[in-house]
Amino acid sequence: MEVISLTPGSPLCHAFENDEMLTYAWISDLTGCIFNGILANGELAARVSWQLDPPWCPERGVMGVVTLETLHKYRRRGYAQVLVDHIRSKFPDKPLVFEVNTPWAYHFWLRYKPETVGRGRGHSTLLRLGPLEEKGGAI
Repeated sequence: MEVISLTPGSPLCHAFENDEMLTYAWISDLTGCIFNGILANGELAARVSWQLDPPWCPERGVMGVVTLETLHKYRRRGYAQVLVDHIRSKFPDKPLVFEVNTPWAYHFWLRYKPETVGRGRGHSTLLRLGPLEEKGGAI
């Protein structure tokens, strides 16, 4: 699996815009975000956008996952977990925060044993993972 850097308008992202299984595309204000993805057989299988100190989180000194998506045909193959571990390894001393607004997302994030830190935007729940040093490494 190759983790690559992306731009929001990359031609590699077209399959995501047409996947009816995804509930939303890269929405909201992505200013200040960093974009990564994983290629599988030359196709973008999963993508993540994240940023340091996201404006939607009251805690400072954190990394925030803005979106984490996997194409339907590549789900349950570990691509999303590789992306999460990749971005956590970039700043192992920083906690990771993210919003969860679907049962599928909640199920995915449970493997990391997050703590609930309040309400996110809309109807989402804001969750937090401690720095890698606290947990002893990536899962």
